[in-house]
Amino acid sequence: MTLLELRHVTKEYPIGPRRLWFQQCPTLQAVRQVDLTVEKGESLGLVGESGSGKSTLAKLIMNLESITSGQILLSGQAVNGKQIKKRQLYKRMQLVLQDSSASLYPKMCVSEILEEPIRNYFPEENNREELCVELLKLVELDRFFLSRYPHQLSGGQKQRVCIAKALAVQPELIIFDESIASLDRPSQTSIIQMLKCIQKEKQIAYLFITHDLQSAQQLCGRISVMYQGELVETLTQLEWDFQQFQHPYSRLLFQTLNLD
Repeated sequence: MTLLELRHVTKEYPIGPRRLWFQQCPTLQAVRQVDLTVEKGESLGLVGESGSGKSTLAKLIMNLESITSGQILLSGQAVNGKQIKKRQLYKRMQLVLQDSSASLYPKMCVSEILEEPIRNYFPEENNREELCVELLKLVELDRFFLSRYPHQLSGGQKQRVCIAKALAVQPELIIFDESIASLDRPSQTSIIQMLKCIQKEKQIAYLFITHDLQSAQQLCGRISVMYQGELVETLTQLEWDFQQFQHPYSRLLFQTLNLD
């Protein structure tokens, strides 16, 4: 069953002033006519070079920026319309960014960071501390991390706390925007294995945005390729393994992976 659907999504940014009142402002198309689906409980990888439009697409899906044209649907309801309020949207979808340090308030300890979304979305919940312990258990951290502050955590631990914070609202979809790109390879592999276990237990869908094809292959059953603002190809893991590419940029990505 389809959870998230993008139909002909385009995003344009103005790049200069209008010279005359009757002229249109020149624009840059950061995202162009993108069609994409994420099924319930699946992991979809979105790969491409920096500047290809991946992060812009994440902002559009989360309604952090408005689309120029097209539709973004969550379970058939328009994200960019009035059908879903932002509070409801962020209950169902969460975004985990690359810069975990910027995502964690430095003056709040981990327990306060995790309790905040629980308090906001489940105000009737009285057993918040135990819920925080359960969230840390999901991301493979011990309960003594509750009293720690962000500056006392490693990069991998910070990212696990960010994931736990996203899980706190019990979302249907988590978007990872280059979330593990700054970590070393063993830490990346460990978090990917952890995400697989969480998905199996919670049936959460992932949209895994990355320029690292190897990470996408480890986690995702399907991989979509973005190039210069367009979604040029979507392949299953089996099609990728057998190099059934239709677009030359996909072939280039595969060759780059094998050179690493």
